[in-house]
Amino acid sequence: MKKIITIFDTDPGIDDAFALSFLHESEIFDVKMVSSVAGNVKLANTTRNLRGLVKAMDWNIPIHRGLAQPLFGPQILAEEFHGVDGLSGYLFDDNDLADISDKPAIDAMAEVLRNNDQVLIIAVGPLTNIGALILAHPELKEKISEITIMGGVVGTGNTTPVAEFNIYADPEAAKIVFESGIRVNIVGLNVTTKTYYNIDMHEKFKKSDKKINKILADIMDRRIAKTGAEENYTTYMHDTLAVMYHTNPEIFKSQMVHMDVETKGEFTRGMTVADMRAISTACKNVNFVTDIDTEKFEEIFMTTLIG
Repeated sequence: MKKIITIFDTDPGIDDAFALSFLHESEIFDVKMVSSVAGNVKLANTTRNLRGLVKAMDWNIPIHRGLAQPLFGPQILAEEFHGVDGLSGYLFDDNDLADISDKPAIDAMAEVLRNNDQVLIIAVGPLTNIGALILAHPELKEKISEITIMGGVVGTGNTTPVAEFNIYADPEAAKIVFESGIRVNIVGLNVTTKTYYNIDMHEKFKKSDKKINKILADIMDRRIAKTGAEENYTTYMHDTLAVMYHTNPEIFKSQMVHMDVETKGEFTRGMTVADMRAISTACKNVNFVTDIDTEKFEEIFMTTLIG
């Protein structure tokens, strides 16, 4: 089977850590690089966490540091949820960090695109790096097969009443991506809030002998100690779904729609506005993922990560 040439952009982040492990364990990807971006927490911490997670998986993959600030607007972080360090207080020792390249992420992405055709970009943080890539290298857009993001919502947001965090953190970058002409798959809160990491799953992670699973279990122990577990559920596995959309597309439902990003509204900044009208003649620029088989999700998630 020909593997999918992939760039993975992330801001670890609790759920990012699971997504990174799921990406590593999946067999369909030829991952050329991973990159950090500021988002859940500041860039220094997302980068450090990315290096620690890659080292824990004994993964020989180029790591590149991305951008520390949104393209235009003020910085928005999610430190209250993820902790200032990003992983609920779990800290990697200096000796437990993988090497990082001196080449900035945008330059590294451009190099991957120049050397390959039909590259998939999976972005599970704010779209700062991806927006910057498109601005800097519009001539390379045709090399990108599609961009799959964890972000957006049609309905109730998680950062404002109408905005999801990753889009809200850099709506100008998201607007650039949405208007790029590249196929964009939106795996947002409409789907991700249907998937839970629960206590039963957690107990299996705690019993696993794999180093990365022990770390993930430790992170979740800290998360549960801080917030508790309500009705057996602890948190959503948002970012993993952006990866799973490519390993198991059959468990998802989606539809092509026209979607804009609001960048100017006093109360609506970061809102993803979908034109769902049957009579709409607007260009359908995004593939909006609307549903998932939750039982299949849990089965695939656990089989891939635990075995």
